[in-house]
Amino acid sequence: MSRRYDDNPLMNNKNNGPNWKKILGISLSIILGIVAIGGGVIYYVGHNLISLSNYVADEDVKTVAVDQLPEEAKQTVSTEEKQGVVLNEQELNTIHEKMSSLNTVEKVKDDSVYNFMLVGVDRRDKSWNGNSDSMMLVSINNTAKRVSIISLMRDTYVDIADYGYAKLNAAYAYGGGPLLISTVSDTYKIDVSDYAAVDFENMIEIVDALGGVDLTMTDAEVTVANGYMMDMCNTLGLYGDDYVLPGGGSYHCNGVQAVAYARNRYVGNSDYARTERQRYVISQIIAEIKLMSVSQLTQFVTDVLPLVTHNVEESKIWDLVTQAPEILQYNFVQDRIPYDNMYDVIYEDSQDMLVPQWETTLEKLHETIYGDGSISDNSDNDTENKVDTNDKFTSDYPGLVSEVE
Repeated sequence: MSRRYDDNPLMNNKNNGPNWKKILGISLSIILGIVAIGGGVIYYVGHNLISLSNYVADEDVKTVAVDQLPEEAKQTVSTEEKQGVVLNEQELNTIHEKMSSLNTVEKVKDDSVYNFMLVGVDRRDKSWNGNSDSMMLVSINNTAKRVSIISLMRDTYVDIADYGYAKLNAAYAYGGGPLLISTVSDTYKIDVSDYAAVDFENMIEIVDALGGVDLTMTDAEVTVANGYMMDMCNTLGLYGDDYVLPGGGSYHCNGVQAVAYARNRYVGNSDYARTERQRYVISQIIAEIKLMSVSQLTQFVTDVLPLVTHNVEESKIWDLVTQAPEILQYNFVQDRIPYDNMYDVIYEDSQDMLVPQWETTLEKLHETIYGDGSISDNSDNDTENKVDTNDKFTSDYPGLVSEVE
């Protein structure tokens, strides 16, 4: 069922001329800080603090049959709103054959590279795993002294083991982190087994535990964020009018406001601009953490760790924390898949799906992670004109307003 405010968190950056090395370093700090609670605090609190995190062994993650998922799990698009091309059975089989032919491509394994997934989950309640609408592949290359953070778009058309062809975000709904990880590993031909995940309610609690974050928004961004706020407040049993903002400007935002801003895909370049907003919120979270005293930080991580679901073994967390000071000095690069001009959009199963040109996509991805670290010419890698574009609604926004009103 198509819904207007059904997207997801895990935060990004905007504004002109961002310092990507700093911001991507911040993104890495979140995974190390929230899951492992890096630096001095982890040494201070040690094992007892790590044990507070919501570690879930892969064998304990629930799997769900497709027909048992809630209605919100499938985000459909009407034929009038579709952007993809409708394929006949033969054309669709041709795509499947091309994807199957990649099974002969071996996964890249490099002991000097550690890959893990940072996941943002969209769900209305805890009765199911949720859709992983925000997915970042984080790769630490210790030989090249480089960290790459690559967003994997939720609508990418993939083959999910035991379930068949579907959007990438459905893997988490069907089988949680383990199924998403295996799908990413099989599809993108990389060695990855670890993940950390939060849903938007968790992120609201994280921001509120900080006491809020400072954000600057355009008029258009506020208009759409207010819609998300009203929708989330309705779900959470809150009074929405207490949260909406009057217009563009700088605000000290609470959790509902920050997450609403980060979920916005109806201003600027759709999902791609949303990814920028997500990184921006992360950078502001870290800015607040840096101002905390030891006692405040200890209380904060005590409150936050149970909100993060992950499968990272404690020994690996300690390894990452020990390396963190050096890792944060590495060169940071960011990108997004599918790459511009290297994918098609199809309309299948009442949904728009992204079909990358897989051979060239895998070559580029592996070059970024394991090779020279070069990135694409994606539009969201362009740091110019972001303020202007982030004050313009997407073409699909006006028709969706009425659904909420």
